Amino acid sequence: MKKTEAMKKIVTYLITLLLIAIILIPILILIYGSLKGGGIKNYIDVLTNYHIEMYFKNSIFVTVIVVVMVVFMDILAGFALSKLQFPGKNFIYVFLLSALLLPAAAIMVPVFQISSKLGILNTYISLVGPYVVLIAPFNLLTVKNGFDALPNTVLEAALIDGCSTFKALWKIAVPMCRPSIMMAVIWTFLSSWNEYLFASIMLREESMMTITVIPTKFQQMYGGNTGKLFASLFIIIIPVMIVYFILQKFVTSGMNDGAVKE
Repeated sequence: MKKTEAMKKIVTYLITLLLIAIILIPILILIYGSLKGGGIKNYIDVLTNYHIEMYFKNSIFVTVIVVVMVVFMDILAGFALSKLQFPGKNFIYVFLLSALLLPAAAIMVPVFQISSKLGILNTYISLVGPYVVLIAPFNLLTVKNGFDALPNTVLEAALIDGCSTFKALWKIAVPMCRPSIMMAVIWTFLSSWNEYLFASIMLREESMMTITVIPTKFQQMYGGNTGKLFASLFIIIIPVMIVYFILQKFVTSGMNDGAVKE
């Protein structure tokens, strides 16, 4: 019996080490490649000579808008679909989730044509709209599952005490479902920050481009200079790693909330 337990622990540790290696090896390769041909000077050149702070500001601006819009909409929709009763609720939920089956490339051409006719090409509106449509459905699933785990008796007690539905949502439901909502924030941030396809097609002026377009520009400008290219890639993922490490505790909590039903 003890041998079996010991073997299970060994296998668990080995699998854990393997998963850690799978995650860390690409990052280590990226760091190693970024130091080729100039060492730390590659990072200094990227940070000082190419206005990278401008691209960071653009990405932060777009990402913050998308996070606020997506999370606010999903909180309202998730609460309504979880706790309120109205005709066609299940149909609406399935219809919204069907957007998960829609790949970004499938809507690229129509979105480009519509944006061109509306005159919003090369504006952040042409990015924010598609981002919200593509990211919101997955977060709706996460946020709704978090509200599903919230006991109805808590909200009923608040309503009996004279609390309105809207106030119960923001004063009771949202704080109690914070892990699921924070998981939605993380996913929205990662998805918006890392998006490349729409950013590379919808934005033409360099002053409006987001950070994910920069590696392509570096590759076109410097070709075989992989050091600066890898340095730019590593700089891009630093904010992602920081956000994830700060908020990682909410990922497990949010998924657990979504798995528990009353």
